[in-house]
Amino acid sequence: MMIFKKSLPRRTFLKGAGASLALPFLDAMVPALAATPVNNPLRLGYIYLPVGRIMENWTPKKQGSDYELTPSLAPLADFREDMLVLSGLDIKAADLRPGERGGTHARPCAAYLTGVHPYDNSVGISVDQYVARKVGSQTQLASLQLGLDPAEWAGGNEVDYDGYYRSTLSWSSATSPLPTQDNPRKVFERLFGDTDTVDPQAIKQRIEEQSSVLDSVNSRANRLMKRVNSNDKYKIEEYLDAVRDIERGIQVAETKVAEEDRGLTDFNRPAGIPARYDEHARLIFDLMFLAYQTDMTRVVAFMMGHEGTNRNYLELGAQDGHHSLSHHKGNKPAIEMLKKVNLYQSELLAYFLEKMKTTMEGDSSILDNSVIVAGSALSDGNLHIHNDIPTLVLGTGQGRVKGGRHVRYESEPFSNLHLAVMDMFN
Repeated sequence: MMIFKKSLPRRTFLKGAGASLALPFLDAMVPALAATPVNNPLRLGYIYLPVGRIMENWTPKKQGSDYELTPSLAPLADFREDMLVLSGLDIKAADLRPGERGGTHARPCAAYLTGVHPYDNSVGISVDQYVARKVGSQTQLASLQLGLDPAEWAGGNEVDYDGYYRSTLSWSSATSPLPTQDNPRKVFERLFGDTDTVDPQAIKQRIEEQSSVLDSVNSRANRLMKRVNSNDKYKIEEYLDAVRDIERGIQVAETKVAEEDRGLTDFNRPAGIPARYDEHARLIFDLMFLAYQTDMTRVVAFMMGHEGTNRNYLELGAQDGHHSLSHHKGNKPAIEMLKKVNLYQSELLAYFLEKMKTTMEGDSSILDNSVIVAGSALSDGNLHIHNDIPTLVLGTGQGRVKGGRHVRYESEPFSNLHLAVMDMFN
């Protein structure tokens, strides 16, 4: 890696009319004769897989480092050494208490990152928000809450529990749920729109004209690329290409003829949301990755579906919604379709991890500098079991996590993992 005598600030932006693009890590950000190694930020992410898994297809039979990848984990083979598979973790705070009714999806989802039993519209601060309070002052956004289901899909109450108990993971306080954002355009503008612009109409005009956020920063980008080495020039070009690809994908979703979308879901889809689940997921994963790469935030919670979602996956051949399938009562075709859905979501997770693993910042990858917890608050969606929940820890956390293993506990509280994560950021 080339070290420059006069370094760029780690937080360098390309600014234009209605646009503000934070740059990824560059060699030019490392001062000459630096006495200490590059101090890369540590990131935290939670990726939620809704309505449990078919556990026989998920959990490895053997423990230790020589376990065999199961069908649901097979798409993650390239990240085996970056992956810790955990079994035997229970969400004890989700147990039904005397006098309570229902909430079979709401209780485990609300307790998933809080470790607190939801009661009377109150839960507790979630682990992601605890970490955001620790590191959020160092980034433009303290945290991001992302999703693939719009808020209205959460529906009404689940007996005694409001819809938000199963439509978000993040709680900034015991009574303040943070809603997820599923619209790629809104996430994009939050990351790359210039919130300090003196002309707020600039963003609106750019969107209406379908011009690129890059148009107003190209001249600045070209000047910068003349000042940096070839490696940095490549990184900048690759980054700008990624931003443009995401923007193009959003524009396609916004302008698609409504008739083309018909039949892919039973729900009314808000404008700007891609018709296919995988296209939507990749766009949100791309934005999550760029948020990490540019250090816009170090804390993200991403729900790949509300807990209890009844989204259809007609592209997989599913005729029933996810929640309906989960109540299979032993029906083999329904179980086989759920296995396909589980595999589908693992493949999308692998898409994100590939970006994280192959993007370097100094001598380590973004995945090396991250702790990503992926899993569900339920193990068995049919019986609403929140014990022995499926859990992966991805990334090495800058040496704090040893991957390449399957570790089985005996009824260990899932909250103990939260304590370990919080220790990493203290």
